[in-house]
Amino acid sequence: MRLSFKHYILGLFLFLALLYGAQYFFFRPKPEPPLPFDSTVFISTAMPTYGALTPPPNAGVWERLRISVFELLLKIDGKRSSTWTFGPGAKTPCSIQGLLNQCMEVSSNRYLMPLGVAAGTVQFGHTNALDGAHWVAAFETALQEGDVQVWDEQTKRTHAEHLTLLRFPPQKTVVVLPQSAVADFLRTNGIQMPEGKGK
Repeated sequence: MRLSFKHYILGLFLFLALLYGAQYFFFRPKPEPPLPFDSTVFISTAMPTYGALTPPPNAGVWERLRISVFELLLKIDGKRSSTWTFGPGAKTPCSIQGLLNQCMEVSSNRYLMPLGVAAGTVQFGHTNALDGAHWVAAFETALQEGDVQVWDEQTKRTHAEHLTLLRFPPQKTVVVLPQSAVADFLRTNGIQMPEGKGK
């Protein structure tokens, strides 16, 4: 007995529905514990959006299913930081927020920063090709030890400043603050940073 075209379509629909259900139940992100401070006062990094993954508002069921299957395959395959490669480049002034957006894409950590840091620049470059994890580490080191210029809202000028990275691993969040603002931030929010989390 030969299967009809309708049976093939029904089988395909059931297969896609099962994939969509698997994505919903097995690959849902687990809820993260809340941060111990008000994160709305900071500028947050954002993952880049790709047009192919964003269905138009009037997209039909099939288009939404196609995109869902594609996203599921991306999650199953995963984009590990070791699969990224950044070629060498000379030191140049780079946007802090712009490169932290790239760091977020590589490491999946969200970075929060005050406006002055987000509008700042850092001299960054490297002589060798780096994988994702080493590139993120090199950029974070440049923020803490390199030539950083942050914008001052009061004077409307930039000034040199070293930054501190406060890590909140359960929330996959890193707060990037000028060194001069760290003590006040911790005291105001009643935060005790474990050893090694403020680097």
